[in-house]
Amino acid sequence: MTRKLLELAGIGKERLHLAWVSSAEAQRFVEVATSVIESIKMQGPLDRIAHEMSLSACEMTLDSETLRWLVGKEVKITSQGDIYGRQWSVESYESFLDHTLEREYQKNLIYLAIDQGCSSVKDISERIGLDLKRISYLLADLEKTGRIEFRGMEDRKPVFAVL
Repeated sequence: MTRKLLELAGIGKERLHLAWVSSAEAQRFVEVATSVIESIKMQGPLDRIAHEMSLSACEMTLDSETLRWLVGKEVKITSQGDIYGRQWSVESYESFLDHTLEREYQKNLIYLAIDQGCSSVKDISERIGLDLKRISYLLADLEKTGRIEFRGMEDRKPVFAVL
């Protein structure tokens, strides 16, 4: 999930390396460490300043109660079904999880853009690169959950603020 999130953020999933290595596997550790070092050298340093907002949105997304709940319920729902008795395949559940991950990440980007002074849908779009319709849809969700509020109209444009 974190790799997918890093890809969404434009950071690149290849920046995250995970490997299981036992303390008894010295040669395997050397191979994994060498592979990681070569990969990082090829990618170059991460420009933390350019990706500051994306990294913050990633962190907020991974801390999301919604995602933690969904990940925690995956095995139960894919093996026993949901509360309505519907069976979910692993693929359909993971597709739903991916969709939710993207939505939560985009909502966090919007929240951060508003927190940094973007108050209109157009300003937010210019800052984060999402289309106006998607931002409007997600703003409604952010309002419902009490994370932002509509402050009024300026020059016939809706203005929002974080709570």
